[in-house]
Amino acid sequence: MNLHQPDRYKIKLSFDAKEDIKNTKRYILETFKYRETAESFSKNIKIAINKLQPFPEAYSSTGMYIEGLEVLYKPYSTYLIFFVIEANHILVVRVLKDRMYWQSIIKRITKLD
Repeated sequence: MNLHQPDRYKIKLSFDAKEDIKNTKRYILETFKYRETAESFSKNIKIAINKLQPFPEAYSSTGMYIEGLEVLYKPYSTYLIFFVIEANHILVVRVLKDRMYWQSIIKRITKLD
């Protein structure tokens, strides 16, 4: 960790993280038929992701690494937001239900996109 932290991190979502959010929204729509709930999930998960600022290092480590970068996570409701920090960027790599076997999913990530 470097001593000089950026004032604001640029947050990006990986393809998989975008798909996780899209698939959860679709699941809510198809299963419960509640557009409002699906839209609310999408909006609120993005708010939670933006709250990784200004101190993303404060969140818990998974103990795993992707391309030498430590994978951290932030709980949100019944989801876990997994991310890495590189210089002044936060890359959200996955957004998974907390009861999923997330360790196996994170271990399979070998490259950041």
